[in-house]
Amino acid sequence: MKSLKSNSKTVAVVSIIASMAFANLSWANSQDVFSPVTDAQVPSGIESTAKQPPVEDPNLFRGKHVAILASHGVEESEITYPYEFLIRRGATVDILVPEWTKEGVVASKFLYPTLFVKASGTFQEGLENDYDLMILTGGAWNAQVVRSDGQALELVSKHFQSGRALAAICAGSSVLINVGIAKGRTLTGSPVLRTDLENSGAHYIDRAKVISGNLLTSRSPDDLPEFVEGLRQLLTARGNSRR
Repeated sequence: MKSLKSNSKTVAVVSIIASMAFANLSWANSQDVFSPVTDAQVPSGIESTAKQPPVEDPNLFRGKHVAILASHGVEESEITYPYEFLIRRGATVDILVPEWTKEGVVASKFLYPTLFVKASGTFQEGLENDYDLMILTGGAWNAQVVRSDGQALELVSKHFQSGRALAAICAGSSVLINVGIAKGRTLTGSPVLRTDLENSGAHYIDRAKVISGNLLTSRSPDDLPEFVEGLRQLLTARGNSRR
């Protein structure tokens, strides 16, 4: 009887040691798989080479008030390029962000963080203003955050339903689905959104710039020159003013 108890204890100890050895082996294998990321391992996508068009009239948009909506992960060129285009021509531009990151957001080139963008206010605060134009930026994570933010959706819906101009580029077009304004409209956006946009009832066109009434959409950073030309068309169109 004593020998049987002793053997049971021995078996239990051996089992524990074997389990620990297996755990250590698994951890060793995990260390082979997972390691701290280095800067060289973070993909930054393709560098945007779009040049700003020459400024012929620095007062072209004087008196115009524009809002750019963004969250962390906004594609750098899709926020800096239209921002510079607008302010160089006299527009006042607000950068609006979620309540939980009200100081500002981090812009990226694909996955690589590049710039901290200081915010002018939050989506909620933007509801207090009447903008001549609102811009929905790209960057996959940025767009996912914006399209799931109730205050952002309320802001965009209120703005668009009042008849004022709305523009979206790249993944920014996905926000139109959640706002409920994609259905029945002709538009474009990142090609990866084509199925989602068509399933929402939109008519998708693979084109650098699509203007449908007071809605402008573009596909990617490669389309930025056409996109800002569309912004110019919307802001200078007769009857486009704050109500």
